[in-house]
Amino acid sequence: MNNENILNGKLEAEKIFLDLKKQIAKLKFKPTLAVILVGNDPASKIYVGIKEKRAKELGVVFQKHLLSESITEKKLINLIQKLNVDKKITGILLQLPLPKKFKANKIIANITTEKDVDGLNSDKRQATSDKIIVSPTIQSIIHLIKLPKQKLTGKKAVILCHNKEFALPLQSELKRKSIKTETVLCSDFKKHNSLFFINYSIVIVALGKKYFIKTEMIKKNALIIDVGINRVGKKIFGDVDPACLTKTKYISPVPGGVGPLTVAYLFKNLLRLI
Repeated sequence: MNNENILNGKLEAEKIFLDLKKQIAKLKFKPTLAVILVGNDPASKIYVGIKEKRAKELGVVFQKHLLSESITEKKLINLIQKLNVDKKITGILLQLPLPKKFKANKIIANITTEKDVDGLNSDKRQATSDKIIVSPTIQSIIHLIKLPKQKLTGKKAVILCHNKEFALPLQSELKRKSIKTETVLCSDFKKHNSLFFINYSIVIVALGKKYFIKTEMIKKNALIIDVGINRVGKKIFGDVDPACLTKTKYISPVPGGVGPLTVAYLFKNLLRLI
């Protein structure tokens, strides 16, 4: 994709990192991010490596806990609870997805809201009137939607994804921007004609299906946020066919769109937890 025609998440992320580095340099102590990685998922290892590299650049202490897939649920929860009460730890990140044997929601629920850098328990935070930490991925999507500086009020958006756990918090944030949003789960897609998406000014797709969104499916000058990641050999592809650039220049690239911004907002959340 041509850099002149995309929503450049990589460039926006660098701006955020530059500002974060200045803020952290002024602190009297170094924030500490504790990251838990369970199992040997290759993609998860890459993501943790990227975060570790960024932490070093920013002056953040990166505490890495690499655990075997054979670890018991009890021991994993015990580790999280130990990190919860450790005053040296600023934020806790549980790298997802977890191996299938674990009930992710049950494990996540043990991360205290005061250290929940990923905003996974933000519903509890709202209930206790604490400072809300929004998911870095959601913040990244909103950032890219706002980038073209278009009037968003009253616009119609659709989220195409696999689960409501991803869609509902995002839908809530879009509602705050007065954007009317509908969610279409992958399992429900057969109910809709492919031209269904042409009714929407904003399309957010997170399916993990290479080039699923085709030119004929989108509205002219629609804003397309591609959250999909598809690995083919050593290459990464998004859910949006590059041919869509003939119909709109507002497409976030993969790689270089949501991904880099998500890492930037993760560290921004970490500072908010201080």
